[in-house]
Amino acid sequence: MPSSGPLRKDIDTLDNPNFKKPSHLVIDVDEKVTNITGQYQPPGFSSFFKVQDGSTAIRLQVGDQVKVNIFEAGADGLFSSSTAKATQIEAVIDESGRIFVPYVGAVRASGLAPAALRSTIEASLADKAIQPQVQVLVGQSLANSATVLGKVNDPGPKPVSVAGLRVLDLIAAAGGTTGETYESQVTLRRGNTVATANLEDLFDVPKDNVSVRPGDTVLVSDVTRTFTVMGATNTKEEFKFEARRVTLAEAIARAGGLDDKLADAMGVYIFRFEPDFIAKALDERAVTTAEGSLVPTIYQINLKDPRSFFLMKQFELRDDDILYVANHPSAQLGKFLEIVSPIINTATTVATLTTRFK
Repeated sequence: MPSSGPLRKDIDTLDNPNFKKPSHLVIDVDEKVTNITGQYQPPGFSSFFKVQDGSTAIRLQVGDQVKVNIFEAGADGLFSSSTAKATQIEAVIDESGRIFVPYVGAVRASGLAPAALRSTIEASLADKAIQPQVQVLVGQSLANSATVLGKVNDPGPKPVSVAGLRVLDLIAAAGGTTGETYESQVTLRRGNTVATANLEDLFDVPKDNVSVRPGDTVLVSDVTRTFTVMGATNTKEEFKFEARRVTLAEAIARAGGLDDKLADAMGVYIFRFEPDFIAKALDERAVTTAEGSLVPTIYQINLKDPRSFFLMKQFELRDDDILYVANHPSAQLGKFLEIVSPIINTATTVATLTTRFK
């Protein structure tokens, strides 16, 4: 008979207890299952990058702009006068990695911390200036910046201060995101390592809000998460997540509820791929080919049981989930009768006319 998908009995046979390692898991949703699935968190930045605390080491590089303030104790020194006790020198580190300081000459700056450059200049002026003291300030420094791209209000390089900077701080420095936070995906590239996390996950899990290092690149993009509804519901389509979390109860409501003429209330299913550690926690028979593999999992909920309505409020959907409602077996009989009824009526009419005209 025509059908929009398998009946409940067809799905239940996938969970044959005689199979030691079924290719698919069929799991009845209960309190334990909602607790296990609710603990799922995708790998965050802390799984790929060190959770660095404290200050960030700044090293000067070619092209950096620096300001050198030289103070003297006397009024008639090389860099002081009766009206000013200091002279400011602005310089850009040239391609050889040096800056020019009067009465000192070319001083290597590339690769040094600002404090080290300060000590070098002070030592070079010790026998030339009057008790010199030097201050080195870092201006624009691409080498000590992190770049923010994508869906932010002010993209571009942002300086990484000595005090340190975290991912959320960097995005805030770029004016924040232009889209909804629950749809914002953050990708962090550091060297050859690339990882992705949801923006709100960085807020909820502080350890994943890792420190930014000079040279990092952060891409903020809008990623639309969806779930698909199929089978015996009043609306069958792909729905967007309109909030960070969507429960099974909300998903069924957005689909217009079950079709009273077709739906099997005991056959409401969620199809998804579960990470191996979740699948093993649900059923030790789960087949895992390698660490980190995904296991095809079918969750079944019985809406004939009033307790299931509480479970639906706790069971959260994920991106790319399929919500499927099976047809009731009696609906198949109804379809069969719709097909054969015109044939029977026609045959009856012909027989009646034949009898009448004999």
